Amino acid sequence: MSKLLVSNFIRLRCSLSFCLSLAFILVWNAFMLFSSYEVMTKYNEKLALDGMLFSFLIIIGIILSVIISLFIGTDYNDGTIRNKILVGHSRQHIYLSNFITSALVGVILSVWGIIVNLAIGVPLFGTPEMALNGMTLLIADTLLVCIAYASVYNMIGMLCSSKSHTVMICILVSVVLLFASVYLYSSLSQPEIIDAAVSVNGNFSFEQMPNSMYLTGTKRQIYQFFMDFLPSGQCAQIANLEILHPYRLGVYSIIIIAVTNLFGLFVFNKKDIK
Repeated sequence: MSKLLVSNFIRLRCSLSFCLSLAFILVWNAFMLFSSYEVMTKYNEKLALDGMLFSFLIIIGIILSVIISLFIGTDYNDGTIRNKILVGHSRQHIYLSNFITSALVGVILSVWGIIVNLAIGVPLFGTPEMALNGMTLLIADTLLVCIAYASVYNMIGMLCSSKSHTVMICILVSVVLLFASVYLYSSLSQPEIIDAAVSVNGNFSFEQMPNSMYLTGTKRQIYQFFMDFLPSGQCAQIANLEILHPYRLGVYSIIIIAVTNLFGLFVFNKKDIK
């Protein structure tokens, strides 16, 4: 499998989409940081770097969907996977080598995003205020969720023989996951008590009332579970530093990685590759 990995790493190094993704994260992070700095100076507020350190996670799912789908799809489009099998490489090694490469892409992009935010953000906002162990846990969750994303997209790419279909499905999945996390986040963020306008004899006043949109009981637990389980939900929580169950996030990512790889390997072993 080492030869497969070396070949993939060489391709990755020369990949235009991978280089563009690094540049895009740089531009995105710089824009977010300088915009926040402008607000801070304009309104004379104190902002900490902590809240912006993982801002790139909001878009990481879409970026990875493009890179990995193009990378894996090209293997099918050029007949590379068929040739690898013909020269004696096992299907397990082919699948796992592509997963490792995809996971490496996720790790590189996440580490790059953090480094860029620190390099630009520290001179503007100072060093992060969170404790070292807390930051270490967040970085671990970040790496795992990016690998989970990579595992999902790698599975789709390895099971779909059409490059165009792979790209379309991966991007569609990333967008659906993003909108799902937005919906879950907005639902879970509803306040329990709201100020409602009440009219008494033509005079309006505000009274505190229970919010009918506030989730309670089993429904709230279900929403929170999906917010914790879905990679996009994890990214939203980490980016906003609003994590209720930091250890669960890592466990759920590992489950996603294991399930998608086992399922992908099982189906790929039976797949008719033309």
